[in-house]
Amino acid sequence: MNKYNHLEPFEDKGRFAKLRQWINLVFILTSIAGLICYFTADKETALYILLVACVFKFVEVVLRIMKL
Repeated sequence: MNKYNHLEPFEDKGRFAKLRQWINLVFILTSIAGLICYFTADKETALYILLVACVFKFVEVVLRIMKL
């Protein structure tokens, strides 16, 4: 065993790899929208938008941890 195996790139071969990428994209876009709303408009609305973004990230993390 090569001692540098941990440096090799990780290949995600899960069943839901593409779905997780899409969920991550939605998370990033929702987070950006929440931050823009936070700095330009109502902070309470921004909080709700950021909470929705957190739900998307939570779903993605659960899929990743379960290695689906």
